Amino acid sequence: FELDRPENFGLKRGWKLIGEVQKSVEGTPLAFLLSPADIIALAGAYSVKATGGPAIEVKIGRVAAQEADPEERIPGEDLNVEQIKQYFQRAGFTTQEMVALSGAHTIGGKGFGNPSKFDNTYYKTLIQKPWDDPKNEMGKMIGIPTDRLIATDEECLTHINTYVNDQKAFFTDFRDAYVKMVNLGVTEFPQ
Repeated sequence: FELDRPENFGLKRGWKLIGEVQKSVEGTPLAFLLSPADIIALAGAYSVKATGGPAIEVKIGRVAAQEADPEERIPGEDLNVEQIKQYFQRAGFTTQEMVALSGAHTIGGKGFGNPSKFDNTYYKTLIQKPWDDPKNEMGKMIGIPTDRLIATDEECLTHINTYVNDQKAFFTDFRDAYVKMVNLGVTEFPQ
């Protein structure tokens, strides 16, 4: 439903794999329990663990969407830091959870260290602010605007500094916030 929206740019590449996994369970009892939303949640958790991050237990049994979510469900890149925090608060997340979830940008090629290693390099880079260094021509290519914004906010910086100094705290907080995020809107899982 939503793959053509600007905020989801690039997701079509991964959608083929989601379809392949779904096809592989057709005709099995798992086909009645495993929705595309489950596969996405499981794939995210797997990616984190496979790149050195924490193990994340994800329940299955989400119901597949029958229509597109409202537009602007994902915050735009043109928001200021207060608007970003308010967006996450309306979704039920604390600022600490928002900062922890932002740490997912440590993998995937946003310029925060090794794109195949889930660690706290994202936060270390936020503190360094390479995008502000005129001698670093590639610095402006690192991250997305929201990454740069949270590095300017005192409340966010409290959590960023915690994660710079304590990767285990980042892993624990990320795991908990990820589970909360992938369970948004789920009223009940099958037994």
